[in-house]
Amino acid sequence: MQSPSAPLLAIIALARSGALDRARRLFREAGLEAVIDDPATLSVRGRLLKDEARRAPASDRPALWREAGDAYARAAELSGATYHLINAATLALLAGDRAMAGERARLVLGKLDAGDTGPETPYYLAATRAEALLLLGRTDEAKAALTEAVRLAPDAWEDHASTLRQFTLVLDALKQDTAWLRALQPPRSLHFAGPLALVDDVGLRGRIDALLAGERIGFAYGALAGGADLIVAEAVLARGAELHLVLPAPAAVFRADSVTPLGGDWPARFDAVLERAATLLVVDTQAAATTMLHVRLAAEAAMGKAVMNAAAIASEPVQLLLVRSDAETGATAEIGEHWRRSGRRQAFLNVPGRSEAAGRVKSLPDGPNDGTLAAMLAVGFDSRGAEASPLPTRTLDRIGAALAGAARPVTSPVVGGDTLHLAFASPAEAARAADLICEACSGDEVRVAGHYGVARLVESPFGPERALIGPAAALAPDILASVPIGAAHLSETFAAALNGWTAVGAGETTYVGDLTRGGEVIALYALAPAGR
Repeated sequence: MQSPSAPLLAIIALARSGALDRARRLFREAGLEAVIDDPATLSVRGRLLKDEARRAPASDRPALWREAGDAYARAAELSGATYHLINAATLALLAGDRAMAGERARLVLGKLDAGDTGPETPYYLAATRAEALLLLGRTDEAKAALTEAVRLAPDAWEDHASTLRQFTLVLDALKQDTAWLRALQPPRSLHFAGPLALVDDVGLRGRIDALLAGERIGFAYGALAGGADLIVAEAVLARGAELHLVLPAPAAVFRADSVTPLGGDWPARFDAVLERAATLLVVDTQAAATTMLHVRLAAEAAMGKAVMNAAAIASEPVQLLLVRSDAETGATAEIGEHWRRSGRRQAFLNVPGRSEAAGRVKSLPDGPNDGTLAAMLAVGFDSRGAEASPLPTRTLDRIGAALAGAARPVTSPVVGGDTLHLAFASPAEAARAADLICEACSGDEVRVAGHYGVARLVESPFGPERALIGPAAALAPDILASVPIGAAHLSETFAAALNGWTAVGAGETTYVGDLTRGGEVIALYALAPAGR
């Protein structure tokens, strides 16, 4: 099959980055909508129409599904690829044309039976057969084929997730029960937390292991303080599950503040677990001390990463809290309440009292001097527009009007050159503001970058307003330089924390690449607001 051209690759990259409107516009401006003899172009056209249908009102979707299906069908005629043909079949069903869906599905099965598929993976071949059988109403055969696909690639979680989402769409369109798909769901993702300085005993470890087994935990996210965190992390690794650590401060700093004071073998256990973690995210790489603000930030990010992973693999996130009593207070209680507001499931294990080492652990400071958590946005504008000014007054007027429906910023908006700087108290509020800005300025070539972190909120010596300063306040403008026009990109900490908030329905986040800044690699995520 012919590879996409450079312009098509750029359009695909824009669509993946969340800049769907710009991708569609470039596709049209390049005259590609008139192309009917190139399967790669037709496939991209079908993909863009599918993306548009997903965000369109329900009444508009059938026409878009149909148009996307026709583009894939034409691509299939030219390429002979089963990938194009199975997409065309499913899109016909979603558009309401069950007869056409069946016709195309039978063609797919014919190609599979004849081996006319090209170099495809065993998983793809089995999953494609299952989808074609499902479209034809042969549900029992589809179940068997999909079960075989999963057996052939047991750890291809994201492939499984994509297939399960597609099957859910098909079963919903056929008005059939989706319950049987649950048995094929990937393992669950766990967020864990609990108090320091627990009495570590065999009974507690047994109860933790039983819960991990009963919940089918395959991935776990949390910090690594001495006590509950470390005990759960060790149990996760012992089961062969993936451990993903989110630390409030650099490992050496966090170890000195939250592990070393316990003495005994806790520091050595910390080092051993840290070495075996699948990933490590430090929410403030320049923190010189662990503070409660950093603990809260890390907890929000860890909760969100568990949610993001579950969403990526079509599974379920669940939280495990180790508590000393039903009246748990402090950080563990706040973390539990944060998760509970989202309506997601929680599990609790009552644990023994504090160990003798508890008295050696000093309370963490609330935060750095003048410290606060802030979700910061940098909004850039295309200075190559028709107006001479790089930041047109009419654009600012539109932004001002749009933000009248948003939360109040924690500082006054600041304009510098062709960039507008904003800050909000939560990632949910900032994401809502980014959505309003992008919607109001879609014709003005706007782009947005965001970061959520601990910054200093100080009185400005130049006026009555307060200002945010510090390394965290400088990250959003640095991210902005790499954001394509029409997109909104977030740091990993922002994206993760957003997914942990109740209001995450304001948007979806998708990984789009990395930014290297001062030797540090920062993962970036596109924000695709709902309704656009």
